[in-house]
Amino acid sequence: MLTMQPLMLIAEGQDAQGLHHYRVRFDQSGTEVEYSFTVDDSDIVCAKGEDEFVKATFCDPFAPALYQATLKFHKAREVASAAQQDIAKSA
Repeated sequence: MLTMQPLMLIAEGQDAQGLHHYRVRFDQSGTEVEYSFTVDDSDIVCAKGEDEFVKATFCDPFAPALYQATLKFHKAREVASAAQQDIAKSA
C-alpha cells in the first residue's frame, strides 16, 4: 500500500566526505513531509534514507523504487556534469 506520494527530488550537493545529499518531498495524506537521502559512490554506489524515512516506509512497496529513482537521478546529474565539462574544454 502506497502511504506517501513523492512530489519532488532535490539535489543538495556534496559534503567534504564525498557523500551526495538529496531531499525528497512527499505528500502524506495531504501533508507535505521531507526526508533526506545520501548517495555514496566511492566504491559500490548506494543510497541510504534517513532513519525516520526507513521507519515510516518499512515494508512499503514503493520504497525500493524511490531508492532506484534517487540513484538514477544521481547518475544523470553526473553524466550532465561531465558533458558540461567536456563542452567547456572544447570551447
